[in-house]
Amino acid sequence: MNSYPSSWPTRLGPAPKLKDLNLIFWGLLFVGFILPFCIVVLNNHRPPDADFAGFYSLGRILNEHSPRDLYNYELQKQICQEVHPRKSAYGPLPYPPFVGLFFRPFTLLPYWAAYTLWVIVSLALYASGLGLMIERFFPQEPLARSLLFALAFSYCPFIAYTAANGQLAAVGFFALALALREDDAGRPLRSGLALCLCLFKPTMLILILPMLLFSRRFKAILGFAAGTVVLFLITSAFEGFGVWPDFIRTIQSFGSSSVGVKNPSFLPLAMYVDLTSFSSHIRGGRSWLGLFVILGCGSLALAYLVRFWLRARTGGRLYNNLLWAATLTWTLLINVYVPIYDSILVVLSVLMTAGVFQRLTKQSIYRWFTINWILILICSWFSVPLSRITGVQLLTLLFAVLGVLQLIALGRFARQSSLPGNA
Repeated sequence: MNSYPSSWPTRLGPAPKLKDLNLIFWGLLFVGFILPFCIVVLNNHRPPDADFAGFYSLGRILNEHSPRDLYNYELQKQICQEVHPRKSAYGPLPYPPFVGLFFRPFTLLPYWAAYTLWVIVSLALYASGLGLMIERFFPQEPLARSLLFALAFSYCPFIAYTAANGQLAAVGFFALALALREDDAGRPLRSGLALCLCLFKPTMLILILPMLLFSRRFKAILGFAAGTVVLFLITSAFEGFGVWPDFIRTIQSFGSSSVGVKNPSFLPLAMYVDLTSFSSHIRGGRSWLGLFVILGCGSLALAYLVRFWLRARTGGRLYNNLLWAATLTWTLLINVYVPIYDSILVVLSVLMTAGVFQRLTKQSIYRWFTINWILILICSWFSVPLSRITGVQLLTLLFAVLGVLQLIALGRFARQSSLPGNA
């Protein structure tokens, strides 16, 4: 492959070579983010304000206090301020108790060292997840693979809101990439085991678990259940069974405060991409009418998904790959709340969809898909500040377009019994 793409408009001159595109995107990533980020950190002589302070604090609470204090919000705020003082208040930390257990070893390090280590871990998990996907679904072309890595790392919600922010989304990204790879390789039990790693954020599984059920992936469900039981028992052995009721009360309180209709959400809605947050953030705010419209659109998409899930056993490999991709996309939309750092899952969806569509390049939907993912990549760099000003999160709209394109493609698969490579 000497140049990319093959359909490059001749009036713009010769098509750029893969080597040139690699230099452009890796160079832009270094100059546009990595270098400024390092300069800011070195000048301030401290890590930036990051959500990692919350995870570090959960580990410290377990080290210094009783597990029953893990969800004491006043104690959480106090420890967070001690760990990394800042002017704005820290919000509640409604994460499962095994998250605090996981971060206990990090508290043996100074905060800045632990933060740096977690950034490195996040980069490694993201790169590993990308490696699993690219190796499985794309040809052995080193420059093409390098370009895919560069494009994926150029997606702003990962580099700015996940890695630099010290968030956990890279764990879910890697777990889902592993689950997708194992499912495509015909190892459903391992796929289900990988999915249990997403339990730190159960909203990631809000559509995936129903998909496993409707598509009759019972071995995957068994693997997920086994992994969940092991995770529950290990956590309970260290923290006691009494920590779970406290956790359940915390997430119930957090959920009612974040998605209620009568009272405004306390969440910074400009940084959320799900349809519920979208309807709350647009002009006029959340209303029963807005929720009714969103519910109607979401229900229609869900009805199509269920229909396609039921056909999974006879759909073939390409169909199932696209089915996973569509389910991931709509998981970001039909949800209780999806912060922008969790939107890195769209990278998995785009990669799987591209892996399918590259065999169907003669279809016009491929061109629309290409335009869509390019817009997602570009808009990811300014969608949050624009949403703060206008109340409209562009990524939500672009994800919806991607989801619709995937549903259209699935419909075409369903109408055609044989497509290239679908066996």
